[in-house]
Amino acid sequence: MFGLPNAGKSTLLSRTSAARQRSPTTRSPTLHPQLGVVRSHDNESCSPICPGLIEGASDGAGLGTRFLGHVERCAVVLHLVDGTEADIVGNYRLIRDELAAYGHGFGREA
Repeated sequence: MFGLPNAGKSTLLSRTSAARQRSPTTRSPTLHPQLGVVRSHDNESCSPICPGLIEGASDGAGLGTRFLGHVERCAVVLHLVDGTEADIVGNYRLIRDELAAYGHGFGREA
C-alpha cells in the first residue's frame, strides 16, 4: 500500500487485518514497513504497507528507495489517497510519478 505520509495507510491496514496501529490517537508516520494478514472466507493474504512516499523519493529523499525493492514482489499494489486533502489529484500524481521514476515495473497502468 502506497501513499503520502499520514494518508491513512496504517488505519486502513488495522481495519482490514489483524495488524494494530501503533498510536490510534496521533498522526504518526510509519517509519518501517508493516504487514497485516487479511482473511476473507477461506483465503488469506499478506498486506504490506510502506512508509509514506514524498517528492524526490525515487532519488533517495526521505526513506527513498530503501523499501521499494521489497514491494516489487507484491501482486497487487493499493494507492491510498487522503480524500480530505486540498489537492487530491496532485497527491495521486506525485506518488504515481515517484513510482514511475523508480521504475522496476512501478507506475505502469494496469
